[in-house]
Amino acid sequence: MLTYSLNKPNNLPVRMTAASEYACLALLAIGERGDEWCKRQQIVERFDIPTNYLEQVLRKLAIAGLVVSRRGADGGFRLAKPPGEIVIADVVRTIDGALAPTRSVSPNFYQPSPVEASAAFHHLFRRVRDAIAAILEEATLEEILANERAADAKRNRRRHVARPATRRG
Repeated sequence: MLTYSLNKPNNLPVRMTAASEYACLALLAIGERGDEWCKRQQIVERFDIPTNYLEQVLRKLAIAGLVVSRRGADGGFRLAKPPGEIVIADVVRTIDGALAPTRSVSPNFYQPSPVEASAAFHHLFRRVRDAIAAILEEATLEEILANERAADAKRNRRRHVARPATRRG
């Protein structure tokens, strides 16, 4: 069973924790604001993230150097670097740890695991890890922001399509 603790990274994020999902959504909300400071409440309202959970996630993102914060009425959060330099794999690793389905196939978080008793399974799970890592290592926040804008534009076009007039008889 996967846990959602922010204190102990989960070593099995084939299925991401809620914390990683919230971290990705928080970065999206902050990135959408560009150079403006993004208030915590704006993130909560945009994605319905529990405030206490968001606090912990934002703290981890700040420690990792992905966001910066400023206190006060004019404060909030901004990206610490351009969105093209924020790799989604780094976000997931910051919150969950390894991108591997088992500890023994992680190059960054290796720990012995039972699956090492089988060379075939160990190889399979290494391929799973490599596939996940390849996708997440290629994806940047800049790409996510562009895709989100495109999805929003498509939704808006659908809403504004004129409906045919109906005759009343």
